[in-house]
Formats: sequence, structure tokens, C-alpha cells
Amino acid sequence: MLTARQLLILKCIVEEFVETAEPVGSKTLMTKYQLPYSSATIRNEMSFLEEHGYLEKTHTSSGRVPSTKGYRFYVDTLMQPSVDDEVKNQVSTLLGNRHRSLNEIIKESCQILSQLTHLTTVALGPNAIYEHLQNITLVPLSEHTVTAIIVTDKGHVENRNFNIKNNAYMEDLTSCVNVMNELLDGTPINQVAFRLERDVKPILSARIKEHEVLFNAFLEAFMKFANNNVYFSGKENLLYQPEYNDVNKLRRLVSAFENSQSWKSLEPIALEDGVTVRIGSDSPIQDLNDVSVISASFKTGNESKGSISVIGPTRMPYEKVVSLVEYISKSLEEVLSNQEDDE
Repeated sequence: MLTARQLLILKCIVEEFVETAEPVGSKTLMTKYQLPYSSATIRNEMSFLEEHGYLEKTHTSSGRVPSTKGYRFYVDTLMQPSVDDEVKNQVSTLLGNRHRSLNEIIKESCQILSQLTHLTTVALGPNAIYEHLQNITLVPLSEHTVTAIIVTDKGHVENRNFNIKNNAYMEDLTSCVNVMNELLDGTPINQVAFRLERDVKPILSARIKEHEVLFNAFLEAFMKFANNNVYFSGKENLLYQPEYNDVNKLRRLVSAFENSQSWKSLEPIALEDGVTVRIGSDSPIQDLNDVSVISASFKTGNESKGSISVIGPTRMPYEKVVSLVEYISKSLEEVLSNQEDDE
């Protein structure tokens, strides 16, 4: 059990190190934070906090930096999250446009969070198991180009362009879309590829001359649909963090961004309220112990859900980030709920 004095010193050290990325000494705590203790007393308390695993001493300085245990204690006990009215108004304005698809809203929320935190964000849309094919529509773009717009019941949209060589090709494309709408309506997105192969392909091969080309085009679109529910924003923000000046460390981080499977662990298992804070080795990024990931889930329907997260160094402003993740996830859920009610 830490004393009130130890709690105050730990809180000041965490917040000073977050701000400056420099080890914190007793002199800084006395002058900047005006702690009402002697330098000797502060040093003794810092030694106590180090002995009990809350602080660490660097090789290049007599100052201390927070350990993973220190950050965890700060997050669980000392911080006081809050969002000011200016930010609330900004989020409300940015999410105010109601006539957008589900993936557009999620992407925009991801961008807003990245802009407000100056860190990297990742959002996971609803798992494909919760989405069902609603319809496929052909829309002419020009005399020789048509786009097929694929829409799910959750408002997720993908499209595939086709170059129309002649009237016969257009007729084949129309016939192909009609067959898929008839046979695949209401099919879970993660089952569409299987149903295409089993149910649709035999009919297309009997009716359509260039069935193989059209079949492969739609199969590719649906495969992309089922897997493309991970959105990033602000990847470049981590380049400005001193923790990632090491080229090898940065390379591992970039590699994790490129592998969307790294982020599948962020898929919400349940719809509990609140924010999850993963610090250091608890984060989904393997081999990097100085990364933290702060996540919250949001409902996208009665059964479906997504998540939104901020990725940054363990030296991140937890009060600010936790507050924003929680507020934006709730705002996002409210926008999606209102859209569902309007429909």
C-alpha cells in the first residue's frame, strides 16, 4: 500500500515523463511541481518506488522513469479521465453527417481519434459473421464502364468496376448479378465465397459464356469484403516518437501494421462497457515491450460489434487517450444506433 506522498510523487513522475520523454529527478519535482518535501525525502521515496517495481533507473541519468507496473498502477488508480466541451463539440460536428455507410463512419472516427491524440489508431468493423449480403446493383459510370455495388445489411459497401466490351457482355453481367441477388440474398458475408462456388457457379457456367471471368471478379470482391474490416489512421505519427528512433524497432512496428491478423485480438469478445488498456507485453504487437494499446468496443447492431483503439509508446498521455477512446466509441455507437432507428 503506497502512502499519499508516494502516490503524488509517482503521479508527477509519470506525467512529467509522458510530457518530456526525459528521466525525472527530484529537483524537477521540487521546482516544477512544487512538492512540499525536501530533495532528500523525494529521493528516498523514489528509491522506495524503484525497489517495489513502480520506477526504473536509466543508465544515462540519475533520474527515474515509470516501469510497466508504474504505468499500470497510474492507469488503474491515479488518472482522472475527462473530455472538455470543445472536443465534444468537435467530435459531434465531425460525426454529424448522417448519410454515410457504416465503414465510412468507422473510418472517420478512426481519423478523428488519430488527429486528437497525435497517435496511431486502428478500428475494427463488425466481424463478417454478423453481416449479410443485402444486394448487388449495377451502376453505369460511362458508355463502356459499369460498377457493381455490393451492400450488406450493416451498410458496408464494396464495388467492382467492369469494362463493357459489347452488348452481349453487359447482358452476361446483368444475368450474373441477377443470379447472385436471387441465390445469395441474406447470406452471411463470410459464407458468400462458399455459396458462390457451390450454388452460383454451376448456373453461371450453364447460362453465361464468359462465366469464369465474371465469377473470379466477384469472388475476389467478396473475399476482400470478408477480410477488409481493419482501418488505420495516423501511422506516420509514431515516426515522431523518440522511442522508435531505433530502425529495427520501427521496422517491427511497421510489419505489425501490415499484418492485419495482429489486430484480430482487438476484436471485442463481449459488449462490456469501458476501456481496455494493454501496456507493454500485454499489447498485441509481439517483440515490442514499449507499446501500449487502448481500446473500446461499440455496437454496430443488435448482435454485431466493432472496436476502436489507439496505439502508441508506453509513454503516452493515458488520461487524455483513455478519455477520448471512451468518448468517441460511445459517440460512434450513438451515431450508428440513430441511423439504424431512422431506417
